[in-house]
Amino acid sequence: MERKTILILGGGIGGQAAANALALHFGGRHRVVLVDRQRKFAFAPSFLWLIVGKRNPRDIQRPLAALLRKGVELVQADILMIDPAKKEVKTSAGPMSFDYLIVSLGADLAPEKVPGFEETALNLYTLEGSSRIRESLETFSGRKVAVLIVSSPFKCPAAPYEAAFLIQDFLKTRGKPAEVSVFTPEPFPMPTAGQKVGEALKGLLESKGIRFYPNHKVTRIEPDGKNLVFENGKSEACDLLIGVPAHQAPKAVRDSGLANEAGWIPVDPGTLAAKHEGIYAIGDAAAVPIAGGKALPKAGIFAHIQAEVVAANILADIEGRASGARFDGGGWCAIEMGNGAAAFGSGDFYAEGGPAMTLHKPTRSWHWGKALFEKWWLSPFGPRREALRLALNLGAKAKGVSVSLRRL
Repeated sequence: MERKTILILGGGIGGQAAANALALHFGGRHRVVLVDRQRKFAFAPSFLWLIVGKRNPRDIQRPLAALLRKGVELVQADILMIDPAKKEVKTSAGPMSFDYLIVSLGADLAPEKVPGFEETALNLYTLEGSSRIRESLETFSGRKVAVLIVSSPFKCPAAPYEAAFLIQDFLKTRGKPAEVSVFTPEPFPMPTAGQKVGEALKGLLESKGIRFYPNHKVTRIEPDGKNLVFENGKSEACDLLIGVPAHQAPKAVRDSGLANEAGWIPVDPGTLAAKHEGIYAIGDAAAVPIAGGKALPKAGIFAHIQAEVVAANILADIEGRASGARFDGGGWCAIEMGNGAAAFGSGDFYAEGGPAMTLHKPTRSWHWGKALFEKWWLSPFGPRREALRLALNLGAKAKGVSVSLRRL
């Protein structure tokens, strides 16, 4: 059999999952090449614990090479251009040809799109920004904390709400209660999960005394006084501003000829195949349609599951057999609430008529399940990783929730 090259762009959750699943089955018969600009991988879901002192940066980082199976070739380089017709990717390490391409480059942050954001807001979505939030909370003596969502879509739709819960709990337990508010251009929290979940999450915010301001699209931030100016003519001042910046597709994706007008790559909802044969997009870089003219949310759990589907389909194609692997729209998310508890949302994003999601009430079990998932992801391959995987699946089953994690 002719030796094939599978090129994977991006070493985040989706890229790692795809590379490891392929390497497990190929056993060196075909090349699996993963390209990422970073040597270290930071587990972004844990930035939330970092901001309230539950983690240190070193706790949630690993060398990327340590998280990849034997048989994955890791190349540290920037992606400069994707040429679907020539089946070639130009990188800072030179051109790379492929037989199959998996684009898992995620979303770039664009804080510069809102005047004043970079000067005033602390960026919740970077390791450096989360560390600065932690430092600011330790010395905070003000009255108002604002969590600002600049625009949609943004990755991990629950994160800003988790930040609000955790920050409020952090300040309260230290005897420094403050008014915590969330400002968003969206009509209710996490609208891509459906109005039922959104209203439930809104109720949880209100039950904790967190103010929620929907339909507030920021136009600029005035650094003097940290004043937020909104499109609806209103303005709000705060003492500490936590920001979720605008997101955009990476330039190489936008210029690839694969992307739509918004810059994301449209894919088949089941196979994640792009319009060029042998090319797939997963995770945040993909535009996956769901009912109601909306798109699947950008979240790591989807990148993880989609990666396994794409790996199975590439393997089947190379072996000349049909594959029944399809992404079914299922997903889940643990939502940190503070005080050692988490809520849990799960369901079907491909349901006819729109997402059919359930938000399970907060418990300590969901919090510990999220902590166990972090340990599983950051563990090297071996018996310990397999034991953590089994514990996660059994714990979810005991709660009556389907959360199957395969052996990557």
